[in-house]
Amino acid sequence: TASDYTVSCTSNSFTLTLPTAAGITGRIYVLNNSGTGTITLNTTASQTIDGNASGTLTLAQYKNYTVQSDGSNWIILSAK
Repeated sequence: TASDYTVSCTSNSFTLTLPTAAGITGRIYVLNNSGTGTITLNTTASQTIDGNASGTLTLAQYKNYTVQSDGSNWIILSAK
């Protein structure tokens, strides 16, 4: 939501869908996987994350991405 900043995934494997990047230029989300599952990252409306198609990026255990909307798509600011 607009009030979220950090999304902490603490268990299981599942898909995390980012909101549309349109109309929220500059919005930042920190996506963290502290659980044992694998998190698949999706976008909406055929948007990309640093040019990667929806569903092609995953978060393994103890990994995280910081992403920001550029108004059309998502860009990765940090990956650990």
